[in-house]
Amino acid sequence: MTTDDKQLMENKHIVQRFVEECWNQGKMDSIGELVASGCKLHDPVFPALTSGADNLKRHLEMCRIGFPDLRSSIDDTIAERNEVVHHWTIRGTHKGQFLGLAPTNRTATVSGTSIHRIEGGKIVEQWSDWNLMTLMEQLGVSAAPKTTAPKAESKQA
Repeated sequence: MTTDDKQLMENKHIVQRFVEECWNQGKMDSIGELVASGCKLHDPVFPALTSGADNLKRHLEMCRIGFPDLRSSIDDTIAERNEVVHHWTIRGTHKGQFLGLAPTNRTATVSGTSIHRIEGGKIVEQWSDWNLMTLMEQLGVSAAPKTTAPKAESKQA
């Protein structure tokens, strides 16, 4: 195994541990070991989630309060250079306050993609992309707008 291959495997392992220990098991102490203190976070659903391991810890705690049985699975992994890309699926039952929403006791499944940049054995930047509307529809909070064909405008001569 080349040095590059070994580094890619180590990077994948860091991100897999982050998902398993932090997201699935709620071991928030692992964040300090796996995530750089100034980690930059990018998630358009949560624009206030801008940077910092402490901010990420609060975010994960909020998600786990809203969905105490939350479970994230890694569907696919790609590692290149110092980045690890995961396509993931998260499932959970809405049993606690989440984004200002009272518990609905509904189960939801959402998939998305995250890119983790690794430096010095820690996650230093993360981009996540997923669809909030998918979650809201499953919780019965909102439905996607129904599309209708636009009416033809009548033109007068």
